Amino acid sequence: TITMAAGRAVATNALSRQINSRCSVSRSIKLSGVVQARKFRGSSTIVMVQRVEKSDAEWAKELDKTSFQVLRKKGTEPAGTGEYDKFFPKEGHFVCKGCGNPLYSAQSKFNSGCGWPAFDKCYKGALITETDMTFGMKRVEIMCGACDGHLGHVFENEGFTPTMERHCVNSVSVLYKEGPPPTPLEEEKVSTGEGGGGMFGAASYPLMLLVLAYLLSGVVGKVMDLFMGAQ
Repeated sequence: TITMAAGRAVATNALSRQINSRCSVSRSIKLSGVVQARKFRGSSTIVMVQRVEKSDAEWAKELDKTSFQVLRKKGTEPAGTGEYDKFFPKEGHFVCKGCGNPLYSAQSKFNSGCGWPAFDKCYKGALITETDMTFGMKRVEIMCGACDGHLGHVFENEGFTPTMERHCVNSVSVLYKEGPPPTPLEEEKVSTGEGGGGMFGAASYPLMLLVLAYLLSGVVGKVMDLFMGAQ
């Protein structure tokens, strides 16, 4: 009994990041108010993640209005307005603004020109994902693995960096910290292939074809008008 109690205490107070697979969650098992076990796709590894669980009222007291709307209500800050959009430190890391969970290294940040901070990989176990079909487009939402705070979305196969991944993150969802995380952490891609591909992803092809057809019809119409007028 004493051994089991000690084991629970260690699990509760420690954050395990020994992950041998991608970060997309296939199953979550609530063990208590502070610890959640996650089984990751493609692996038999059960990862203990230190949980930060608060009511909306508690979050609203701790976060500024914009951060609360984005982190807890899945909002989006206007493009080009974020504090970290054009911020490219050579060292340091970024943590969740809600709970302080380390998410990204400064080296993983790059300039995508999309209007929001972009990262091409995350710390192992830092994120969880969920497929988002808003507006009829397939996107993969990225959330903090500790408090489930909304960060943004991940897009694939755009060719920006060798990882072929762009984490489009709201500035108000994260905080920059100087120096490395307290514990050395490895980095990896977050997606298992289900991510959207931005403007060039397969999910947006039907919409792009419709727009192209509309534009072509307008051009053809004008050409016909000119031809008829010449007659």
